[in-house]
Amino acid sequence: MLRCSVVKPLSMLLPRSLGIIVIGDEILNGGVEEVNSRIITKNAHSLGLQVKKISTISDNLDAIAKEVRDFMHTFDIVLTSGGIGPTHDDVTYEGIAKALNEDTYTHPELVRVVENFYGFNSSLTISDPRTRLARVPKSSELVYGIDNWTGRQSYFPVVKVLNIYALPGVPRLFRTSFEIIREHLRDPRIQFHSRSLFVTLDENCIATFLVELAQKYKGDVNIGSYPAFNNSYYRVRIVLDSQSAISLNAAYEEAKQFLCSAIISYEPNPIVKACQAVYELAKEDSPLGCHVAKSIGIIESALDQYTPPELVVGFNGGKDCTVLLHLIYAVYCHRSGHKLEVETDTGSAPVPSDLPSFFPNLMYIRSRSVFPELENFVQQTLQFYHLSASSIWRPTSNLAEQKKIPVLGGLIIYEGEIKGCLADLLKDFPKVRGVFMGTRHSDPRSAHLTSMCMTDTGWPQVLRINPLLEWTYEDVWQFLRQLSLPYCSLYDVGYTSIGSMEDTHPNPELRYVTESGRTGYRPAYLLTDSSLERSGRRRRLPNSTGHAPNKDPTPTANTS
Repeated sequence: MLRCSVVKPLSMLLPRSLGIIVIGDEILNGGVEEVNSRIITKNAHSLGLQVKKISTISDNLDAIAKEVRDFMHTFDIVLTSGGIGPTHDDVTYEGIAKALNEDTYTHPELVRVVENFYGFNSSLTISDPRTRLARVPKSSELVYGIDNWTGRQSYFPVVKVLNIYALPGVPRLFRTSFEIIREHLRDPRIQFHSRSLFVTLDENCIATFLVELAQKYKGDVNIGSYPAFNNSYYRVRIVLDSQSAISLNAAYEEAKQFLCSAIISYEPNPIVKACQAVYELAKEDSPLGCHVAKSIGIIESALDQYTPPELVVGFNGGKDCTVLLHLIYAVYCHRSGHKLEVETDTGSAPVPSDLPSFFPNLMYIRSRSVFPELENFVQQTLQFYHLSASSIWRPTSNLAEQKKIPVLGGLIIYEGEIKGCLADLLKDFPKVRGVFMGTRHSDPRSAHLTSMCMTDTGWPQVLRINPLLEWTYEDVWQFLRQLSLPYCSLYDVGYTSIGSMEDTHPNPELRYVTESGRTGYRPAYLLTDSSLERSGRRRRLPNSTGHAPNKDPTPTANTS
């Protein structure tokens, strides 16, 4: 990573300093990944703050007191993360009090908040550990903000002591608390402007130019380059920020002119604009626009006929079902209209917060020799669409586990032949009436299908909903890349149609040899002859009857 930071002249206001203290043994021993400080660092510049130090310490009273004492005298603002709760090792409030040489007390307003939140009467249960949440330093202030979901005052306050804000460690609660205090942290004197460029060149190819650009705008513009080692779209993200919009725009235009053909249009948070982007694409007078519009109509028709518990989305990590899932997601967002400010890679942005509460379950039929890259992508997709990893369900004979079947917004995993898995689905989820599928007419044994059709005779009876039937291979890739959607990494190394590890190889049509004799494969989206999409798939040998196994044209999940 190249940083071309510069010292600002006296004409530029210096941002206030910020120190972050992360508290928790679970962080230090690797039991939990620390993500809260990243939320702060991504937002600090826009608030006129500069993060000077991040410290991670244990749940130790003396350690907390010492660190808080040092930070509060060193930095303008101090944020703590973690150590707030009902258990014996939640001692952040006590540590702050000790740093200030003052006692803690039970704050009456916090008592009411805690009682209402948990639904109990503290006067009847004096020793209830939840009342620990109301014991704070004597000089504490309670900071309320606007709840972005309700538009009203936040229900739970953040505790502030002098220049210290104490936030909970659970990421979801931390985000909410940060939004509460966001405007309290903002320095009204300072406004940062920021622009980004996404470039397909390696960092070493642009390093000299960036150094020269930073020198030219020294004192006015900060320039940073951030390599992306596992991104399917760009190699380097260039970030320019400044307190001067004029200087920023001048540097930005100069960078654009120099990098021109290497710059791509990229949306870092495609989920945020899913609804808008998909419905705008449907209005375009183009083959893809027409196909998107028709797909939306099919999805909306299915949603008019069936409730979410009666539907399942077939998802196995392939390119087609990745398109399908995003289309369905966009339609649900369009119909629901529920949005909430949550943290994203570029700060706070509105996304549907309650998707798991009204979205159909996803069904993933695993092959017995699944690619690890495909398995990883399925897991990443859950995070991308804000589906909880705890909502994953596998059939089991354990009765306790059976109770964990997700009502909605979960991932159902079966393993085996498609026909048997479909029968299991209807047995385990008897309300299911329809399955969304990513099938296209060009798929094997699919030319006869219609947008909505029942499974064939001899198969478990369920409605197949096929919004992508008329889509081409080119349509799929144009949709994915135009909307900057993530997809399985195998497609970037020559795989154009993915099945199991036993029958899938890179497409020979994408093979190339470098000057040094090294063999490689171009990305799947560069395949020019779509009729060769399945050239990397090894055909099964016919059985003794002369027919290919599983020739029934009713597959419900075909990774592609």
